[in-house]
Amino acid sequence: MSKKYHIAIIGAGVGGLATACRLAHCGYHVEVFEKLPECGGRAHLIEDRGFKFDTGPSFVLMPDFFREVYEFCGERLDDHLKLKVLDVNYKIFYPDGEALTVYRDLEKSAQELERIEKGSIPQYYAFLKYTGNIYKTVEPLLYQCFSLRSLLDIKNWALLGKLKPWLSYWELASRYFKSEKLRYAFTFEAMFMGVSPFKAPSFYSIITYTDHVQKIAHPMGGMAEIPKSLERLAVKKGARFYYNAEVTHVEPKNDQVSVTVNNEEKIFDKVVFNADYCHSRADVLKRNLPDYTYSCSVYLIYLGLKKKVKGLEHHNLFFAKDLRRNLREIFADNVTPDDPSFYIHVPTVTDPSLAPEGKDILYILIPVANLKNGPSDVPAKENAIRQLVFGKIREIIGEDVDPLIEAEHKFYPEDFITRYNIKCGATFGLAHNLMQSAFFRPVNFDQKSKNIFYVGASTQPGGGLPVVIAGSRIVTDLIK
Repeated sequence: MSKKYHIAIIGAGVGGLATACRLAHCGYHVEVFEKLPECGGRAHLIEDRGFKFDTGPSFVLMPDFFREVYEFCGERLDDHLKLKVLDVNYKIFYPDGEALTVYRDLEKSAQELERIEKGSIPQYYAFLKYTGNIYKTVEPLLYQCFSLRSLLDIKNWALLGKLKPWLSYWELASRYFKSEKLRYAFTFEAMFMGVSPFKAPSFYSIITYTDHVQKIAHPMGGMAEIPKSLERLAVKKGARFYYNAEVTHVEPKNDQVSVTVNNEEKIFDKVVFNADYCHSRADVLKRNLPDYTYSCSVYLIYLGLKKKVKGLEHHNLFFAKDLRRNLREIFADNVTPDDPSFYIHVPTVTDPSLAPEGKDILYILIPVANLKNGPSDVPAKENAIRQLVFGKIREIIGEDVDPLIEAEHKFYPEDFITRYNIKCGATFGLAHNLMQSAFFRPVNFDQKSKNIFYVGASTQPGGGLPVVIAGSRIVTDLIK
């Protein structure tokens, strides 16, 4: 393919970066436009007083998807990223004081489950076998784009019986585990797709399978090393990057596409949107949007501590006293929970280079309602949330982190709109409910223009770094 064939990629998130790598490797002339001053999108870095805060995704699952994009470009993943597999995947703290540790070692995890629910060991292995079969079915499908027309293909009908999409994530876990403690332990991942486990289809249990069987890894140097690495690879392959370059209008023009960047019109043969899908359609292409269901938002607190604290693992989950109420408040009532569940990422447990010597980082994520129905009530409840979170940390580690804070940054639901142009501040994009999954999720090609494409969390195959990277392969194949 001639270098004269021009493609614009709008957005330098991981999906846009991976697409730039692939298309540049294939010989296309690729230009990437990003409104922010750096690459990564939600996966960027805040540096303050020697602390390096990853702002978005905090773990690596499904390493084969990361490996594939480098191999596609004739490179080796290990030459670009150093992934360290964790010995402790994560630790769950229940409100009654009990805790569950999930290990890299399956047998150790099984013993932990047995401690909480007698007789759960065989059920655990049966669950992993079932979800492993789902994973084998789903994995190759993540590199394909399905339209509603695909439902007419009889070959796809067999998928319904295998994947049982009418079964919820929670219902699947309930078939294997009796206690709510374990049911929540095997479905909490739904919240990190921005949806309730009572609404997420059961085939998303492949996430649980991968974190138990394929393990969880950390890129040394921080999660921001992933987009930085992809940017370097794309540049090596010939892609050009333009930062502080906001695209405000895109319009098909004859057999090409007009792109307005910083009030200047540029003409390209094809355009790939990696900006938020709904923002791209409504605000840049000026089209009407369906009444989508959006994922939840989050309130984030990044803390740099004056010293290391003991008692927390690399990944930690704290469950609310009433999880059903917690989920209902976020996804149905659209209010910030008074007693929220939350996640704490302590990357310095594994990677001390992210903080000055002898100091720690705490990344605290609290799921809250999105902004579809109005402004967030997080500011009004912020102090109460902070005291609750710090109080639970104090109960676990026996230390008050408040006086240990040396550096602090916060991110509110509204910030997802102003910084990333994400509709309704929905951190994870469109919700992964049944009618916005698989065949029903927005396709990667524009249905009005043959020269416009989409990659990112709100399009097929879905959200999460490895899945978005798979989406970059879909778009590349469609363009080729």
